[in-house]
Amino acid sequence: MTFSMWLAMAPLLMLLSLGPGPNNFTAMHNGIQVGATKAVIAVVGRNVAFSILMLISALGLGAIIVSSAFWFSVVKWVGVLYLFYVGVKTWRSASVVLEEHEMENGTRAKRGHRARIRQEFLVAISNPKAVLLFTAIFPQMLDLTQPVPMQFFWMGLTFCMTEFIAAYVYAMSGKQIRRLIRSPKGMKNLNRGMGGIFVAASAFLAMATRA
Repeated sequence: MTFSMWLAMAPLLMLLSLGPGPNNFTAMHNGIQVGATKAVIAVVGRNVAFSILMLISALGLGAIIVSSAFWFSVVKWVGVLYLFYVGVKTWRSASVVLEEHEMENGTRAKRGHRARIRQEFLVAISNPKAVLLFTAIFPQMLDLTQPVPMQFFWMGLTFCMTEFIAAYVYAMSGKQIRRLIRSPKGMKNLNRGMGGIFVAASAFLAMATRA
């Protein structure tokens, strides 16, 4: 892949990464709870999932999922149920106040890196729209006169980097929100709001089609 091709591709991938979606809302939620740095570390899980989906698409299996109503529905409804579960869990934790997530000497989350990484992974791997992205959009960027595997590699690497940047943007917005929320009532309303966003995301995903 030439540098000029990469320059043309990278801004598009950045825009795709910045779009609102379940993973970016997860980064925002983590930014609120534990700060931007830990939220961005959790994106490792998201990018592992996306790397798997990109490999599936590169091998041509993504086209099967996209074209098969059955398998598309299986992936979709797994994602719907998981997002709904996260939303309900967040809503039910509405009474948890911010001080329970912090210590005097700095922020220390109850949940460790591993739990947040796993959550990012599960949200990403169960979203069939990601398969559509890698199957329908990535091939449009290929130059068939150049080796395809290396082009997929650089597109995938670039996309993973833009996901870290996008997550940082959302996590920082969450961090700013956290500074405004100090009272138990404020934290309760915030958690309910984030829970509602995850449930709404599950509803939108439920309406997803292969078109």
